Amino acid sequence: MPKLIRVSDSFTRPADTTPYADLDLVANSATAGSVVPLKFNIGSSGGWLHGLRLSKSDTTATNATFSTHLFGASPTVANGDNGALSTDLSAKLAEVELAIMVAYTDDAASVAQVGGTPLPEKLPLPYGVVYVLLEADAAYTPASAEVFTLELFVEK
Repeated sequence: MPKLIRVSDSFTRPADTTPYADLDLVANSATAGSVVPLKFNIGSSGGWLHGLRLSKSDTTATNATFSTHLFGASPTVANGDNGALSTDLSAKLAEVELAIMVAYTDDAASVAQVGGTPLPEKLPLPYGVVYVLLEADAAYTPASAEVFTLELFVEK
């Protein structure tokens, strides 16, 4: 019988408040060689992606719109945080755009789920490990050392 699991990973972005431009990489380091993508162990048989939830430690939601890029192998990026997202796309599985974040008392968050935009159906994840890069989809001004957490909801 299939079951739904939740896997999560997080990173702390650099300690600055430099605004992002549309299509900039949001990452843990401004140095390309030090960027570590989010990593999700979903089991050797892979699974089906049902939804995502992205949250950040700062409650500001103005222009907090992001996309996730899912990979079957760890991507190597050409730029660090706040540079244009540039990577080898040969292992890319999917890109999922998230709705603009909503501010709550202790964080701001956004979701994408099956049955709604942008996930009209389950996405296959044929690998036991999935890597994710985060991209800004608007001119977003971050909080210094902001923590981003991404949760994947996967059917096993």
